[in-house]
Amino acid sequence: MLQQVLEAKRHKGFGTNGGLGRMSDKEMYTAEDTQREIELLNSPSKQVTWSPFPRVKIELVIPPTVYPPRHDSDLLAQRISKFGPGRNKKLLEIGCGSGAISIFAASLGWDVSACDINPFSVIATKGNMEKSGYGAEIVEGGVGPEKIPFDSKFDLIVWNLPYLSVEEIDVDRLGPMEDAAMVDTDEIGLANRLIHQIDKQNLLADNGKILILGKNDLKLNTSKFAHRIFDRVELDDGDILELICLWNPWYDKHSYYVEQLGSTNSEIMNYVGIGTNLRARKQVAGRGRRERIWTSIEGSYAASWIVSEGGEISPGNLQLAGGLAVLNSLQNEQLNLKWPNDIFIKGRKVGGILAESRSNSEGFKAILGIGINMVSTNEKMDFPFASLDEITSISIERFHLRLHAELSSLIEEREDIPPVNHSLLREKVLLHLKKFGNPKFDGKVFDEFKLNQDGELVLSNGHIVKDGEDISWH
Repeated sequence: MLQQVLEAKRHKGFGTNGGLGRMSDKEMYTAEDTQREIELLNSPSKQVTWSPFPRVKIELVIPPTVYPPRHDSDLLAQRISKFGPGRNKKLLEIGCGSGAISIFAASLGWDVSACDINPFSVIATKGNMEKSGYGAEIVEGGVGPEKIPFDSKFDLIVWNLPYLSVEEIDVDRLGPMEDAAMVDTDEIGLANRLIHQIDKQNLLADNGKILILGKNDLKLNTSKFAHRIFDRVELDDGDILELICLWNPWYDKHSYYVEQLGSTNSEIMNYVGIGTNLRARKQVAGRGRRERIWTSIEGSYAASWIVSEGGEISPGNLQLAGGLAVLNSLQNEQLNLKWPNDIFIKGRKVGGILAESRSNSEGFKAILGIGINMVSTNEKMDFPFASLDEITSISIERFHLRLHAELSSLIEEREDIPPVNHSLLREKVLLHLKKFGNPKFDGKVFDEFKLNQDGELVLSNGHIVKDGEDISWH
């Protein structure tokens, strides 16, 4: 019976912790591995006491082929604890292993569900959960060709992602099945497959969060989810693990769409709620910096967001965030960012960002507007003109979802998500600015420059440039 189970796993393409993947150059799980797995399973299970905190001790029985809790498990448990009592909110763990995280979450009051594609992990989690006095729904399955085996909406979804490379595998560590389970062999990346599946199955609650723990070189395609790093730790071997948090951007605010209006920035001043956004098919009175007219051609993108109410905020940093969000949304090396608020393609302007604020009897409000030329036109323009369709193909609707999420990733502030990292934002913007060129001021080109806390350009001679009109780029 055991051999039949293992053979079924082998033929199904078993290869990752909580998910299915495939290797391009070798088979990860062979007939010889099946025999090795059987030999290991005849070894005794280990009794382990896991203590992610000094006063927390969880007793676990771990079969010889199941992943035990380690430093990565500690990091995940410590972050879950900071969310406070579960209060029967729903938590899903992908790749539950021995059940350590699921048991810890249940002890905090979470309503736990969990899955793993290793059948022995499922058995171990069920047994350890019962022994600890908690109940949970534990099933076999994970992230792969088939859907995640749950239909509920979860307040928290966690996955300690496989992060070892094929070269790091030690076939004598836990056995071929779990060794295969510790490698991400998926061509698009298991993290991205998880994100796609959560979105497709609508598994995340409106105010829910996803925690993905993996190596720091993860390249996420987050689609409509915002994302930010919660924790970062360097291991003894030099590897760096990052705990990434994903969420629905400004989940309790509205997105509006109109066919035509004067200016999205002007119109959204009449709305309330940080994160509220307005998109228009056509602007007839769009504007840029210094009240310049922004001509809205057919098929262009125009949208605005309320980004602050009642408190002061730096317009310079907002414009930088807007520009970086556009570049992050498109991930195209042909796009360039020109300080302080323009997007270029090969020396021609394709879009712009405008931050504005207004104070009235109701208080202070800051607005961020973004306009992008999406398609080519025969209209005559008074400046070098570019359009996004020259370098990529993306619908306005898809671009808007991505941009909304990327803006949230950079500027949304809430107590239950990672804090905004303003210095990291400026570091990334500066890298893009240096790709665009060097600023020329008062007849001199400066090879070295930086950004200050207000998003202003600081030249190597100490001069602070407050207005992009004061310099040219070379």
